Amino acid sequence: MRRTATILISILLVSEMLFAAIPRANRTWVRAGALQTPFEAWGAERGHDPNLSMYVGLVWPAWYDRTDNFVIDRQFVACRNFTDASGNVLNYKSAKFHTESPASQLVPMVLEQSGRYPYCEISVDGVPQYYEDFLNDNIDPDQIADRIVTNVVRTNLGVTMTRKVYAYSQQYHDNYFIYEYTFENTGNIDDDDDIELSNSIHDFYFGIMSRYCTCREARYVTNLAQAGWGAHQWVHHTPIQDDPEIPYYYTWLGQAKTNDITMTYDNIGVPVLPVEGTLKDARIRCPQVAGTAVLHADRAYNDPAHDNTRVRIGWYIGDSVPPEGADQQAWQYLSSNFEGLGYFDVSQDIYAGHKVADRYPPFYVNNNDAAGTNGYLSFGPYEIPMGESVRIVLCEGVGGINRRKAIEVGQNWYKAYTGQQADLVLPPPPQYRDPEPVAEDAAAMDVYKNMWIYTGKDSIIKTFQRAKETFENDYVIPMNPPPPLSFNILPQPDNIILEWENNPMEDDPDFEGYRVYRAMLEPDSFYHCIFDGSISEGNVNNRYEDKNLLRGINYYYYVVSYKIDPVSGRELESGRAYTQTTIPTSLKKPPRDVTDDDVLISDIARDYAAGLISDKERIEAVLGMIRIVPNPFHIKNRKITFGAGVDKDKLMFYNLPENCQIRIFSERGDLVNVIEHVTGEGQAAVADEAWYSNTQSRQVIKSGIYIAHIRVTKDIAERETGLPLLKENDSIVKKFIVVR
Repeated sequence: MRRTATILISILLVSEMLFAAIPRANRTWVRAGALQTPFEAWGAERGHDPNLSMYVGLVWPAWYDRTDNFVIDRQFVACRNFTDASGNVLNYKSAKFHTESPASQLVPMVLEQSGRYPYCEISVDGVPQYYEDFLNDNIDPDQIADRIVTNVVRTNLGVTMTRKVYAYSQQYHDNYFIYEYTFENTGNIDDDDDIELSNSIHDFYFGIMSRYCTCREARYVTNLAQAGWGAHQWVHHTPIQDDPEIPYYYTWLGQAKTNDITMTYDNIGVPVLPVEGTLKDARIRCPQVAGTAVLHADRAYNDPAHDNTRVRIGWYIGDSVPPEGADQQAWQYLSSNFEGLGYFDVSQDIYAGHKVADRYPPFYVNNNDAAGTNGYLSFGPYEIPMGESVRIVLCEGVGGINRRKAIEVGQNWYKAYTGQQADLVLPPPPQYRDPEPVAEDAAAMDVYKNMWIYTGKDSIIKTFQRAKETFENDYVIPMNPPPPLSFNILPQPDNIILEWENNPMEDDPDFEGYRVYRAMLEPDSFYHCIFDGSISEGNVNNRYEDKNLLRGINYYYYVVSYKIDPVSGRELESGRAYTQTTIPTSLKKPPRDVTDDDVLISDIARDYAAGLISDKERIEAVLGMIRIVPNPFHIKNRKITFGAGVDKDKLMFYNLPENCQIRIFSERGDLVNVIEHVTGEGQAAVADEAWYSNTQSRQVIKSGIYIAHIRVTKDIAERETGLPLLKENDSIVKKFIVVR
């Protein structure tokens, strides 16, 4: 029995080695620009992250939380009259690019990412900022894009797919990826060098059905039903019968099904409602428009001219797609209309008669199919003789109004919704599409909101045009200068020193200067330029002291280099993604040198040494300065203390001695948490310590009165005189109140 088990295990291991050149679970993230996403080894993406229990990917703008827009790509290749390795002619043959597709269908061979620049080495107060290294030293300063992903997958058709992805950090090109697919008839169906097949591939098709959900933030709105997987997406496409210059489709979150059937508003864009927050919280939470465009499709294996007749584009209802091994159905899915679920001659929004602010859910157009609407693309048919190939090039991007405009529009809509006076100024007419009809009974506030959101349609079309120009220019764009290779943040008692490497000045002949941007409270809040040093102004520098900061507040930074493009005359900045900090920093306040009564700490040490004051007076004078802020801590006021984000539950202990232990008890004496406040060897003494109002088991505390026992853990000498100031085990008790 044991021998049989050993043989079976050996067979499994050999099979795994034979068909797994690289693990199909391999993933690489591209994080160079404002659009960031993962790419999978098996040649297509499924955005579900089991660790988060939600869909991730196509994050835009990547500077903010919950801005993922991707759900899944369902991708196939198929052909007819296929000759297998034994010489048998099969009517159909297909492969499905799927996480669970067996090695008999897909063999991932390569997934690697290369960079024009390496990651920036970021350090905050001596702590290196962690980054997941997807480059593995694959740095090529001469490559044409910031990042290039190369993905090679062999299929059971003997057709090898090579997918190259180009990503940029330049601010006019950082919201799209260009995908270059090459399908070569290699005859190789596994991961060795032997060639198993040698015949031509007939009537070959390649296709992708993409599902978007714009955006993940909709998942967190309790009133929205089925908001997490794209059930309410509208899809607009350019019918191929119109021979468009750029065939494309784009999608946005339409009127969503809600749990509130008495809804008196249009919820496109998912505006913040009064029951969810105040006017200060108001914004449009889902303004994104995502989509895909066709930049090129070969006419034939021996004719590289672009040919729209090789393109099928449309929209597709639901999740019903052929399973693995359903070869005839897969070919039908790519070449005609599988189960009648595809629509190609008219886009979904036009098909449904959609109007601005008409409150008509796209959910109903889909025969109430809860799976939602997908964009659909297929290419073919192609004849691919042995050794020949065809090329297809796509662009995928996300656009829309920026966060500032989303707040402005959301606040104006909020005012109008609550009966206040609001400035409902409509945007200019669309530039790249026809004006849309407006619902006759639409409220002015909804028309205003939707028209601003729908400017994202112009944005995505403009994105496709830029990508087309990039492709036609062999992927070359006006390059922004390189980012600094290092960025160090050094908090001090009264300022924060920022230093960065000077390599952009040395490496770019058109270099003009540096800019430093800063945000407070949250890493995904607004950043403001606090330093602009340029050659023209004679103040270029690679060091800046940030002053006039608030004690106890967290700060975040990024630094960019910039240049004046000699052709367009536009300023081009290096990508902020390279240098943006995620570790908070704050002023390092030293222990005070004067008491609350304006008595010098040095005089207290002298008086104690002379026997003029008692131990009790010494301890009360020094430890009595300790403050707990805010006190009381009130949940309704936390936005005006340390913000409503990662620091929303923070309390600060100020004026601490340099080495002490803080033990926090409930009013009845239960130990809640213990905080060790320690000054390391060679470090300057710091008088502040944060506590996030949690227990030792990381549970948030309840309302009540709490007691803090602060005990000195090392003898401490006064800094000026060197005389004894505090002794080990000196202590004091402080009370504070928490209201939740």
